Amino acid sequence: MKTRDATCQNVTVIWYFYVAQSLFGAYCTSFTWNYTQLSPAADSEMTTIFYAEPELVLGHGRKVLFLNPNDLQIFKDIELPADLTTCGLKIAAADATEEQQQPVGSEKAAAGANLEVSIVNVSYSPDRQLIALTTAGQKALLLYKSRPEHAKLLSVRALARASSALAFAPDSSSVLVTDKTGDCYRYDCVELEAPPQLLLGHLSIVYDILWTPDQKHIITCDRDDKIRVTNYPATYDIHSYCLGHKEFVSGLALLTGTEHLVSASGDKTLRIWNYTTGKQLLQHELPAPAVRLRLRDLLPAKRYQVAVLFYEHVEAIGLYELALDEQSKDIWTVARQQMVRAEAGSWNISCFALTSDSIYVAGALDERLTLRVYNSSDGEQAKTTVPTGWLDMVTEHFADQTCVPEDLSVWFKKRYDNVSDYMERKKRRIEDQQHQQKS
Repeated sequence: MKTRDATCQNVTVIWYFYVAQSLFGAYCTSFTWNYTQLSPAADSEMTTIFYAEPELVLGHGRKVLFLNPNDLQIFKDIELPADLTTCGLKIAAADATEEQQQPVGSEKAAAGANLEVSIVNVSYSPDRQLIALTTAGQKALLLYKSRPEHAKLLSVRALARASSALAFAPDSSSVLVTDKTGDCYRYDCVELEAPPQLLLGHLSIVYDILWTPDQKHIITCDRDDKIRVTNYPATYDIHSYCLGHKEFVSGLALLTGTEHLVSASGDKTLRIWNYTTGKQLLQHELPAPAVRLRLRDLLPAKRYQVAVLFYEHVEAIGLYELALDEQSKDIWTVARQQMVRAEAGSWNISCFALTSDSIYVAGALDERLTLRVYNSSDGEQAKTTVPTGWLDMVTEHFADQTCVPEDLSVWFKKRYDNVSDYMERKKRRIEDQQHQQKS
């Protein structure tokens, strides 16, 4: 199976649908219209937060803070310029393949320079020497050297389209970037001038991407319910699929020391797979659709803690302890679970980070970035371990930037049934014919 550009695939699928509809008319069965969202809503601001021991990384707008939650210090910070062309971004290259209509020539470059820069994804390399981040507005991949203390900018590379996920190779030699149309590109972190390499494409947006420790497989999940395991470097060859989810797959995590993978989905399930065979090992029902997933090792290859952010539920986050049966080696159970309310409903929660004893939750309150901390043990707000003043000090760094969360409702498929309408019209037509025959 050869890799094709996901954009061309989307156009082809839509073209075939219209041809089929014109040929068969009302005989077309009910269908799911699965459009691809090309970019976040114009008024939304992405927020990202994760824990890479001992640092808590928080990114929003044009700033990234690297915090130490243990001694309440700020390691370092990154602030992007309002115009990335001032640090080397070439606007023309970034927008050359953009699908929407753009100005041409110098007017096009000027229009690109006026786009608001906003951070979408942030990632640390496994060796902790590099930091990669992607931006919306002026779409770019920025690579920083994390040491010494203040991050040093190494390169600014244009992206063809808005990014959706970001992941480093296990050896930190390259970084993978997926975009809103489902394409996945590899960017070299050694030869910084090397052009990006298109590795694979999906028919819909990719929500998460992983690289296995042996670098033999790239694992992606998308809005079309699929988890795909692609061979590397021969990415034209698909190794396996993990199929079973009924809605978008929002997050993936590898269970270290095994060939197993955990996934969370909008179909209200948490599942574990053997990604080499595509076999499902566990399905656990969740109280609501899952839109974010975090994992922490408790005992490598045996026990893990998985945290899931729910979509519009009275409980914001669910904590699940996964245990592997030591005799069978492929039977998993949920040994323990804990719900974290996190004042759900009183503010808009965007994402969270999981540490050994705390959950750092980021969201929006009155269009301002808000950060709160909860205990993993009981789900209660951590009022003694983390001073409120420190949290206020952290969010004050983002006071000049609005925080409007992404509209996650667009992740769900839009379903339309044209069979019922056809059957109703057919019934009326038959009744009319019978009436005419009687008269």
